[in-house]
Amino acid sequence: MTTPPPLLFLRSPLTFIALAAALSGGVLRVLTVLYLAPIFNVISEKDLSALPGVLLGAGLVAGLGAVALFVQDVCLGRVAARVSGLWRERLLSRLLERSPGNLPGSSGGLTSRILTDLKDVEHYYTILGTLLAESSFLLCVLIALFRTSTLTTLLLFVTVLPLVFLLYWLGRRLKGVTLRSQAKLEQVGSQLQEGFKHHGVIRAFAAGAFLLSRFRNFNKASERQQVRRSFIVSLQAPVAQILTFGAVALLLGLMARRVADGALTPGQLVSYVTLVALLSAPTQLLSKSYASVQQAKAARERLLELWHLPVVTSSSETKPVTGPGLRLENVSFAYDAQAVLRSISFAFPKHGLVALVGESGAGKSTLVALLLRFLRPTGGEVYLDGEPYASLKEETLRQRVAYVPQSTDLLSGTVRDNLLLGRAISEEKILWVLKAVRLESLIQSLGLEYELREDGMGLSGGQRQRLAVARALLSEPDVLLLDEPSANLDEDSERVLLETLTLQAKERLVIVVAHRPGVTEAATLVLRLENGQLQEIRKSVASNQ
Repeated sequence: MTTPPPLLFLRSPLTFIALAAALSGGVLRVLTVLYLAPIFNVISEKDLSALPGVLLGAGLVAGLGAVALFVQDVCLGRVAARVSGLWRERLLSRLLERSPGNLPGSSGGLTSRILTDLKDVEHYYTILGTLLAESSFLLCVLIALFRTSTLTTLLLFVTVLPLVFLLYWLGRRLKGVTLRSQAKLEQVGSQLQEGFKHHGVIRAFAAGAFLLSRFRNFNKASERQQVRRSFIVSLQAPVAQILTFGAVALLLGLMARRVADGALTPGQLVSYVTLVALLSAPTQLLSKSYASVQQAKAARERLLELWHLPVVTSSSETKPVTGPGLRLENVSFAYDAQAVLRSISFAFPKHGLVALVGESGAGKSTLVALLLRFLRPTGGEVYLDGEPYASLKEETLRQRVAYVPQSTDLLSGTVRDNLLLGRAISEEKILWVLKAVRLESLIQSLGLEYELREDGMGLSGGQRQRLAVARALLSEPDVLLLDEPSANLDEDSERVLLETLTLQAKERLVIVVAHRPGVTEAATLVLRLENGQLQEIRKSVASNQ
């Protein structure tokens, strides 16, 4: 999807119904106010026979206005919820298309950013009806004022012009402050998430004071920006109120002279002054609404910035290479012109357990990321059964190449959810795979609906690792990639895992990034990555690495 969904205006029947209700509500409010003159005249003439009819008309208009306000708020509330939900879903989908490890910020920071920005968008919809209703009310009041006294109303316009320019300037300032405030809040969210995620390490090293000290700096910076933002928002209503009061005072003096000269009746004076006084409320509301619009525009810019980040796309420009299995052809990769892999050409066997060893920083994780197409080569190409990686569809590649990360990356939810991840797989196949990784007895006692906590808490390290292997095997991949799967396991858990991988290597290619000798001893082939080159090592040599 290349076009982002609507953000500040959803073309929905509910939106147009709400806008029509808002405009109608503004007009009905003016009509209600205009009933003040006839009511006052009836009372001043001491003939109350016409009063019930006038009050009935005023009550009917006021009731219709209340209904319009209800329709406006209900419809815009639903539209706000729809827009926010749509963006949460689409942004998640969009960001998941990016290469892993290449998100624009931490998971906690991104979560905070999206939710807070969408909250500003939701608030925009709640005030959109107010904005239109007050605008229509203001327009109708001005028309009524012009009909009563054109010259005085023109003077009113001149009086409020400074207010308009001042509110515009404050709105522009508010947008900039909002952008900075939301960026700081994103950093605070990132720091919070980091503290919660690494709670165990922080407690183990008594690093609470260090973490709080670092967090305090980000929190204070965010607080300062929020105070500035609040100050500008708070400034708008008093400014509007003071200038409006000045205009009313000036007009009262002029209108009093016209009544004294007999040019206006007392009822007209009351109606006119009431209308002028009523301009204060919509003026203040419009100033606040304008502030909310500027904040929503800032949120829109930040959300669209996330939307327009480049994502992974497939290309079919590379020519196929004959030959079965996984193959590297002159593959190179560099980070910011620093070469990590240099023109590697290697044909992996169709089956077997391959151990990938090398010093830290040699490029093992980079090679795995290339084999997963999380990264693209800066030179050369990776082929699978003669097809270039660049031409493979995403779903095809994920079906044929499976991955088991070192951290296992289990989700909160049931065992079944963690195994399937939304895939449609039969119960028989699930049980077969669990048996293959020696988790059958555990699942029989716990059940597939057993709820795991964050990061798979509730299972041992070995059980989590084998569950991650089972998750990968359910797609029956041609290639299974594992990144140091035994790094955090004890000897017994490592032995069980290696027995599982050895059996699976009879049916598919299993590539394991390894540091521990157990993996290299079990491997049918050991490859060393050194100086950007891939070297084949005999097992007798590898066992001494």
